[in-house]
Amino acid sequence: MITGKTVLYGVLGHPIGHSRSPQMQNAAFAEAGLDATYVALPVPPDRLAAAVEGAHALGFQGLNVTVPHKEAAVALCATVDPVAAAVGAVNTLRRAPLGWEGFNTDAPACLALLEAAGVGRGARALLVGSGGAARAAAWALARAGAAVRVAARRAERARDLAGALAPRAAPGTPPPRPVPFAEVAARSRGADVVVNGTSIGLAGKPAAIEGLAFRAGQVAVDLVYGDTAFVRAARAAGARLVTGEEILVRQGALAFTLWTGRP
Repeated sequence: MITGKTVLYGVLGHPIGHSRSPQMQNAAFAEAGLDATYVALPVPPDRLAAAVEGAHALGFQGLNVTVPHKEAAVALCATVDPVAAAVGAVNTLRRAPLGWEGFNTDAPACLALLEAAGVGRGARALLVGSGGAARAAAWALARAGAAVRVAARRAERARDLAGALAPRAAPGTPPPRPVPFAEVAARSRGADVVVNGTSIGLAGKPAAIEGLAFRAGQVAVDLVYGDTAFVRAARAAGARLVTGEEILVRQGALAFTLWTGRP
């Protein structure tokens, strides 16, 4: 039961009705015996600043930030951790007396899963997308030592992302490079790792990236969770899947620890 002593947490997004974070985090709070609750909060982009400030005023102790707010939320934090600063996006906020501390738990979650899938130095990676989730994946790929190529429908966004992440590439690894979106189909066939860092596959969005192809032995990473066209095609081709659900759980566990101090 929610009382005046219940600690409040939430996730801000637009849309947000699909989110599994409330189910996941509330189960974690219950298992840990914490008097806390986590709610989904629909926030359109033009109301994000008001929502973040209002949540602090209302006493929320922590927030997650999801599509399309991860990049915009950086400017709303009093401080950001080194990973969030390098990525240029935050997805986890922790209450501080004078504002919010910003973190990016997507990036280390993605890195751990890439390494577990065998992605390492010299892997050829194709990243499709340029938003907050894609930026976290780009950081993870660069840290793993992959040679990253970034494709986005807006070419300037791909150039900006590749340029921002170039200094983060592992020593001896080629810096991230932008490639034309029209080359996605051809490049996906030769890549060792293919990452969907777009919102394609999310409810209300296009179902699939046209022409994307997979093969056995590839690693395929979908940052959107659910039975997406990306997941179905990668599974049918025999690729090694890293699903959006796996990333959701790992980043959520990191956020839980940031908020509560518990594993």
